[in-house]
Amino acid sequence: MRTLRTLVLSIATLAVALSVTGCKRPSAQAIVLTKDQEQQIAAAVLTAPPADLDQKLEVKFEDKLTLLGYKMEPKDKAAPGGSVSLSLFWRVDQPLPGDWKIFIHMEAPGLKRQPFDHYGVGGLYPLAQWKKGEIIKDTVTMEIPGDWPKSNTQLLIGVFDWGAWNKAQQNRRLKISNAPSGAAQAEDRLLLATIDIGGAAPAGAPAGGAGNAPAPQQKGPEYTVGQATEKPTIDGKLDDAVWASAKTVGTFKQPNGGASIPAMAADVKLAWDSENLYLAANVKDDDARNTHLKNDDTTWEGDVVELFLQGPGKEDYYELQWTPAGSTFDAHFVGHRSPAWEEAAKFQSNMTSKVVVDGDVNADGADKGWTVEAAIPWKSLGWDKAPEAGAKFMANLYRIDDKGTHDFQHMATWAPVGGDFHQLTGAGTLVLGNGSAPTRPAVMPNGRVLPLLPGAVQAVPAVKP
Repeated sequence: MRTLRTLVLSIATLAVALSVTGCKRPSAQAIVLTKDQEQQIAAAVLTAPPADLDQKLEVKFEDKLTLLGYKMEPKDKAAPGGSVSLSLFWRVDQPLPGDWKIFIHMEAPGLKRQPFDHYGVGGLYPLAQWKKGEIIKDTVTMEIPGDWPKSNTQLLIGVFDWGAWNKAQQNRRLKISNAPSGAAQAEDRLLLATIDIGGAAPAGAPAGGAGNAPAPQQKGPEYTVGQATEKPTIDGKLDDAVWASAKTVGTFKQPNGGASIPAMAADVKLAWDSENLYLAANVKDDDARNTHLKNDDTTWEGDVVELFLQGPGKEDYYELQWTPAGSTFDAHFVGHRSPAWEEAAKFQSNMTSKVVVDGDVNADGADKGWTVEAAIPWKSLGWDKAPEAGAKFMANLYRIDDKGTHDFQHMATWAPVGGDFHQLTGAGTLVLGNGSAPTRPAVMPNGRVLPLLPGAVQAVPAVKP
């Protein structure tokens, strides 16, 4: 729905760069702000920084921005699974046109890094909109992964040109000057603070593990894909017997591991037989939009459901996407993000899919959500015949509700692995089951029982790329 006043934010892309990159998202979007969001922006524009800063600074980022200081809570210690709230106070010395982001690296040196890259003020007020002379309070809540190693963890920050990275992979950052001694790190990162997470390891011992062992890596979720005794009808209605008996993959989270907001509720089920891998997804969406109507276009620039799939013992993997407009994207990568997506998208999965929308796609209105149903042939995925029961695949699922900010709040994933959607190490595991999955009531996130979309619905024709 598009209501209240509209603020057009000049955002050239919608992906998080560097270590927080999903698919490339290069188009501008218009963000519709509620009155509360407009008030949030107004509250973040100050006439002076607060007097009780935890640390006063005067660090210049070229001639564009000056970091005046910060406040942080907690200040000294935190625990894995907890969070840290960091407020940065910036003075705008010169306009910064283009598509820039602030990056924060939570880093246990040599062990782990968690990025928190973002546009300003929760994504509502990007840097390109900041006006000369303004003092901006930019607050970020950083969720600490539950498997974070015990360490003296550093918080390093900087400002990078996401537009330059997206268009030509140019790694441009604003250069830092007059930083406190030792604070200016390599790659134009400012060491802002150090916080003890989980109790720092003794000197000379590896952080986070028992004895001399490093902290164990968190294992991704596992899902048993039930075997379909009857083929589902690919009509987007999700009223087939296989979906009534299949369990959901589970609750989605933000890519950084934080809890997803209720508006991002997604229900995904999978099944298989001798010919196909099947997917059924139901997502809540009060404004279903995706203007990319051609297959293998930049469909990730709108609302989308994504599946990443890697076969047992293989390095190559597949990326499949479905939009509420009925368009699809399918690509085959031989290695991590290789080749470029334009080349990878020449692959044809020969999948069949159909979408049903409870509302109107790309139009103002009180939408409720949309469902997608798909059949993906094993032959297209490099199998002469279906894999045997018990075969295990690395996989991940994503749902994006495109609000034009590309913040984690409007992304949801089955297996949180950070912002790089192509990162399958540590992602989830699909196990092909022998027989149907355990029966659960077919209740979707909106509380309704299948069939999901009674009454007036919009059916999008089946798509065969």
